[in-house]
Amino acid sequence: MGTSVVMGFTGGLGRSTAKVLLERGEKVIALIRNPIKAEKYAEGLKGIEFVQGDAMDSVLLNKIFTHAETLFYCLNFPYQFWQDNARELLRTSVDAAAEQDVKFVFPGNVYVYGYPKYNPVDEKHPWHAHTRKGKIRIEMEDMINLHRKLRYTIVRLPDFYGPWVINTLSETWYKSALQNKRVIYYGSLDIPYEFIYIEDAARAMVEAGLSKKGERQQFNVSGTETTPKKYLEEIIKLAGSQSKILAIGSEMYVALGGLFNPLAKEFVEMMYLKKMELLLNSSKYKQTFGEIPQTPYSVGIAATLEWIKRYYNL
Repeated sequence: MGTSVVMGFTGGLGRSTAKVLLERGEKVIALIRNPIKAEKYAEGLKGIEFVQGDAMDSVLLNKIFTHAETLFYCLNFPYQFWQDNARELLRTSVDAAAEQDVKFVFPGNVYVYGYPKYNPVDEKHPWHAHTRKGKIRIEMEDMINLHRKLRYTIVRLPDFYGPWVINTLSETWYKSALQNKRVIYYGSLDIPYEFIYIEDAARAMVEAGLSKKGERQQFNVSGTETTPKKYLEEIIKLAGSQSKILAIGSEMYVALGGLFNPLAKEFVEMMYLKKMELLLNSSKYKQTFGEIPQTPYSVGIAATLEWIKRYYNL
């Protein structure tokens, strides 16, 4: 039907996006750095064309984009590298996509909103980011939606879970449950919260990204409302585990962990999202494209547990 480029294939969202695109009959080109890692992530997927190279190489990007209609930008960095790398890398891709008239599809997050003024949060909610990472995300999204030549769609998503989602937090809960260890959660266990199954996130992004109805638009896409306690209890139950849940609500403990773990140090300023309600309003997306795919937690968690067992040989 068309050709799409996926950047960030060796990540949960990038892999799932490529999978959904293939299912829809799209030709998929994936820009990769590490062929061995890419081969691992391509397990079960056929027909992807891999191009090895540097995402900062504008000449290479322009060459690849001449053969495509759509770019799904799923690149991400660990928090500690955002300050130095995220904006420059994005700018290179944005400029090349605009030059080649390739539609730019970007997964947004809730950091731009800062403290929510109301719930659920719709696309009209003001951007009042108070964290460094939230302010970086505003700069990144402004780079996209203020570009005069760029065709784009932004799909804003809550926290992911599912196979191939490796962020040192969510997969740790699954590993701990399977090993009968304590499941540690940073934040409040009882606030309303939403997680989105990674393939549901990819389907929503592909639907909006490939449609002309998504041109120069932003869409919030919600997960199914739950609480962290219910979510973690479901993981423990489906794992057949005796694990207990430990909630750590103090930034101090996370900060102390940051003395030895740079990622934990960067996580401290985002703790507010684990202590207050911030849910997304999907009305605009539903009115434009129809219902959002929402895999029941029992099904998504079971699939994630099976993948964790295989991936970590548990």
